[in-house]
Amino acid sequence: MNALRKPWPTSLVIFTIWVIIVVGVGLLQVEGQPTQLEKLIKSRIALGVLVAVIFLPGVITYLKWWTQVGLKNPDNLQDLRLLLPPALALLILLLIFLSTGLPPTRMLMLVIINTLMVGISEELMFRGILFHGASSSFGTWRAVWITAILFGSVHILNGLITGDFRASEVQALFAGMFGVWTAVLRARLDTIIPLIVIHWLWDCLIFLTGSSGGVVFSLALVLFIYGLWLLRKYRHGKVNLQGNRFQFDQR
Repeated sequence: MNALRKPWPTSLVIFTIWVIIVVGVGLLQVEGQPTQLEKLIKSRIALGVLVAVIFLPGVITYLKWWTQVGLKNPDNLQDLRLLLPPALALLILLLIFLSTGLPPTRMLMLVIINTLMVGISEELMFRGILFHGASSSFGTWRAVWITAILFGSVHILNGLITGDFRASEVQALFAGMFGVWTAVLRARLDTIIPLIVIHWLWDCLIFLTGSSGGVVFSLALVLFIYGLWLLRKYRHGKVNLQGNRFQFDQR
């Protein structure tokens, strides 16, 4: 059967291949030796993420899913005001970064490149392909939670590279919270382009500042609550994207 008619199972197949690429190539790069993600991101190009960034656009092009995964301009530019809370959070992280001083140029460039690739790869996969598949079968409200849970869970696999599964579980919690509000913004804006930029800057500034603990948790919690507030309108219905309009179907 035509894959275009079954976006949910197709998205799961793509997700499985993506995980194998990111984790498998990552393990090959570190030669199975436990390596901190921060050290990897700051010292070399993350090959697993690089391959994933090449793989996903190819798949999207083959399936002709560019619009479906949100690679388009927002339908209503006024909705961009919804990006104000994450923009303020990024501003706080930027101020912290500026107060710590610039790192060596090579390290700075590697962090910028690696986190940009991560932002592109993960947004295309989770808020793009998986969100399209899940929302097509289960509606927007469920799609938000499905993609957020998968996004959080997959970060546990970082423990295979770092050897520290306890830290990976904490990272998975943060990622799951991040996945909720970004998925809701994906639904409201009908585009992932600004989310790629937000994701990139969020990861980039955290790696550059070494921010952790109270600062990041506070920002993540506020944005998670913001996401729940935005999500409330989808609780009792399903939102399908048909053309450029939202259609509400009760289930």
